[in-house]
Amino acid sequence: MEKTVEDKLLAIEANLKEHRFPPQLVVENTSACDQQCVHCSHKELIRPKKHMRRELWNKIVEEVARESPDTEIWPTFYGEALVMGGEIWDRIDYAAKVGCTNLVLNSNGGLLSGKNHIDRILASPLKRFILSIDGFTPETYEKIRFRGKWDVTYPGVEELLRRKAASGQTYPAIICQFSLMEENEHEVEDFRHYWQERGAEVKVRPKLEWTATGSIRSDRIDHETEFRIACPWGNNTMAIHQDGSVVACAVDYEGRFKAGNASEKSLLELWSALGERLRKVHRCHRWGELPDVCKGCRDWQTAGAEYERKNMPGTRPFWYDPETTDFKVTPIHVQSVAKETQSV
Repeated sequence: MEKTVEDKLLAIEANLKEHRFPPQLVVENTSACDQQCVHCSHKELIRPKKHMRRELWNKIVEEVARESPDTEIWPTFYGEALVMGGEIWDRIDYAAKVGCTNLVLNSNGGLLSGKNHIDRILASPLKRFILSIDGFTPETYEKIRFRGKWDVTYPGVEELLRRKAASGQTYPAIICQFSLMEENEHEVEDFRHYWQERGAEVKVRPKLEWTATGSIRSDRIDHETEFRIACPWGNNTMAIHQDGSVVACAVDYEGRFKAGNASEKSLLELWSALGERLRKVHRCHRWGELPDVCKGCRDWQTAGAEYERKNMPGTRPFWYDPETTDFKVTPIHVQSVAKETQSV
């Protein structure tokens, strides 16, 4: 019998456990971005759009190297890394130099063709380079990725893939990501075939809501269900904003919950504080005691995503299990037909 979405989410929750040190660390080297996408709350961001101080980045990665060198580090999340120019690559190289072994970078790809970025990517210690593109045709891409230019991003990603293939190197894995939503669901298979033919892996994930504290809403999320699981992101991830604030998770974009500041305390101390104030509360299902930013958030429903069934070492999240986290992300119109068929 095919598992329901609830079954798969419960299987994800069953694997949650306490970690001595954050197994996944999201560090916002910049909160600035060159795009204003329809499915992202960045356009509503109130806090300053600035780069993290280099000294703070160094402090963070030096502690990771000492305590847990295999921790999965994302050098930015709620901003576009490539706006930093060569500085982002210098920081990534430094993290590897001091001993960090599991580095992952995400980008919208709009700046990929400039400032020697392709050379630096191919020479970098990254295990994964994830490009969030989200549209196949120019019309759909530019509708979703406002300020993005299809005829700049697509050729840049293609050039990266050509040069990686010519080099014969294994890493970084190049992953083209598609966030499934009403505006683009009709293009998902064309997107998949296009990028797979050019040597990229493709990841399809549901649109999320960034804690639903802004204006973004997703038709991939059930807003009526009373069902809930402990949040996988809140349990597995430490997220640090550019000013050093340790927040609830990677989608707490405004920092409505803060456990402390990484410029003042060690990551171990802050991870312990997060454990008492957030992780334990989630895992014990003490929903009434959740931080306010968590109470109305349903982004945990998007914890599963669709990956390709090939796996070079180090190119999947540490928690990845194809049997429980590799969801088939189905377009809404297909889901509706299925429900109508079942009810007949």
